[in-house]
This record gives sequence, structure tokens and C-alpha cells, in this order.
Amino acid sequence: MVKTENGFMAEWETADYAAGHHFNSANPGENGNVVISGHHNIKGKVFNRLWELKPGDEIKLYNARGEIFTYVVNEVLLLREKGASEEERRAHARYMNPTSDPTLTLISCWPPWSNTHRVIVIAKLKEGSVANKPDKS
Repeated sequence: MVKTENGFMAEWETADYAAGHHFNSANPGENGNVVISGHHNIKGKVFNRLWELKPGDEIKLYNARGEIFTYVVNEVLLLREKGASEEERRAHARYMNPTSDPTLTLISCWPPWSNTHRVIVIAKLKEGSVANKPDKS
């Protein structure tokens, strides 16, 4: 939590040299919003080209059991952060909210040489996308 003039505000830390799965978001393949954030121009640059994704592109997401989930990009948003009002920033944060359907939300900063905007990629689980299920025997 960070103290501001208007009280306390939640703030998350982005993992260094890795993409971080938000602890209160869904797991891959589940109904709900899987939220993952990563740096784009420092500390591993794991999402340095995230903004280049386009609707229809596929994203493969692996879980700890080795299952592979395919999500299809629906939207790529570039949202102004620097100079944005608190109301605008709260509106942007809604993309991290839980969903009723299997959703993947990837978050980083933009443009490549700065951090003035957020890039948010929203993808939906492709029907029948679980491949490489581990042997349960």
C-alpha cells in the first residue's frame, strides 16, 4: 500500500527478469482473469514487444503441471498513465478485475523508450486449447 493525499492506494510490484502472475488472479485455463505483468524496457524486458500483438494472435501459457493453454488476443490497449487522473487510473485498473470467463490479461508499460502508457493485452481461452495434459497414472 502507498499513502497518497487521498488515503492509501494499492500498488503491485513487477517481477525482475520474469513475468509475474498476480497472486489474486485466476490460474491458466480456469474461469476468471489470469493477470500477468512484466517489464518492457528494463530488468529482463520480458514484455518488450507486447504492444506488437494483434487481435487473432495466439498466446501459449504453460502452468506448473506442464499443461499448455492457448489464448486468442481480442484487444490490445494503449492507455495513458503519465498525467492520467485518479479516475482514469481506476478505470484502467478494472482490466485486472475478475471475469466470469477464462481471460488472460497481460500488462506492461509503453512506449519502448518510456513508461508514459500501459499496454494491456486481453485474450480469451481458445476452445479445447488444453494440450499436453500430464499422464495421471
